[in-house]
Amino acid sequence: MTLDQNPHHLVPEGDLPPGVRPVPGRRPERSVWTGIPDETPSEDLTVGQRARIVGLDAARGFALLGMIAVHTIPPYFENTFTPTLSWTLFAGHASALFALLAGISLALLTGGRNPHRRGRLKLSRNSLVVRALLILSFGLLLNYLPLQLFNILPYYGLFFLLAIPFLRMGPLRLLLTGALFAVIGPVVSFLVAANFTYEVVYFPTFTTLYFSPVETVLSLLVGGTFPAVTWLAFVCVGMALGRIDLARIPVQIQLLASGAGLAVVSTVASHFLLHTVGGWYAIVDAAEMDGGASLVDKILTYGPVDFQPRETGSWWWLAITGPHNNTLFSIGVSLGIALATLGAFLLLCQVWREMLTPLIAAGSMTLTLYTAHQIFIAVLVPEEQTQLGLWFILQIGAAALFATVWHQTVGRGPLESPVNRISKKLGAKLTSTPASSTPSAPSAEPGRRRRGRNRRK
Repeated sequence: MTLDQNPHHLVPEGDLPPGVRPVPGRRPERSVWTGIPDETPSEDLTVGQRARIVGLDAARGFALLGMIAVHTIPPYFENTFTPTLSWTLFAGHASALFALLAGISLALLTGGRNPHRRGRLKLSRNSLVVRALLILSFGLLLNYLPLQLFNILPYYGLFFLLAIPFLRMGPLRLLLTGALFAVIGPVVSFLVAANFTYEVVYFPTFTTLYFSPVETVLSLLVGGTFPAVTWLAFVCVGMALGRIDLARIPVQIQLLASGAGLAVVSTVASHFLLHTVGGWYAIVDAAEMDGGASLVDKILTYGPVDFQPRETGSWWWLAITGPHNNTLFSIGVSLGIALATLGAFLLLCQVWREMLTPLIAAGSMTLTLYTAHQIFIAVLVPEEQTQLGLWFILQIGAAALFATVWHQTVGRGPLESPVNRISKKLGAKLTSTPASSTPSAPSAEPGRRRRGRNRRK
């Protein structure tokens, strides 16, 4: 039987119901299939999935707010020398949340709960390589400015690059890999600092990469502010989260509860080792820099001393917490806070999405706003800062206003858009099959039968 010639019954050949044959005649030419999947598959997002995505953006915006607070508001009160609330809440934790969300982004870019395979995986991998190199290169270029703040972007690009071999892993294996980095990474970093004498490059550029390649690579991998060997723990855990259904409210509650539990357990374990077992006294006795007990307490609260070699006089240093100390326990505290924060914002976006619009908009363009923040501090804010609260409010207000207007009128951020476009186009070109290896199309015209019998096999 054939379909009625009524136009209402003319449907694409692939959509014919069973037992119905296509109408004879010429058909439009089809493009030659190269085996490469579409760059952006069309998928209708459910309400829960949209809430999940804006929840991630809200958490990312909160991380940006935290980093601006740490970089702008003093770390301690001058009259009491006790840490400020912003330092306690955000120091080391905001950047860890960034790294966790980077891992989730990697997982979502490569299929989320249904990881890409074969051709699509190859396309995703190539696009991520381009994206990673773009961010890494941009971060190295940004460091040519007289920055006052350590720049996470070169490390961020490196995280993307080093995480690509883990794209095939499922959630459990990714969690185990993250735990492995959290346990072994600090030991590797400690051993390198104790046995290799090199100058840490805190602001890596293309120049340092050319003239001091070993020092620059070691700094990015093990010795810098955000060393990959330990910070990949956050990225791998984030990738594991991106492979599960974050839209489910029970999962979000589990994130909040387990994150808080991990932070508490890590803090208590470190305190027990230092103050009950005796690790604190061993560290004080082995401290190589002047200051003794006061120096140790300062490092526990405020992190490593800037531009000073890492303390390696005692293995007990691996039992401390504190921002950017890059130990198992400091990773546990920061990871726990990051997980709890993520769970909280995923839950909040279920009910208060409209109220969080500025934060969501800012989180959708953190590359742009983080770059603007770095340039603002480097160019406009003097090193001897005054009116710090005003500088903080000015940056947050400007970022929220710009991000909200841009997000609602244009969409992707000014820097995010070209990075996304270039990575997709170059990734597709790297994936495409050369013309010489593409199978030749049949010579017969579309819709015209070949001579000979139809054979069934």
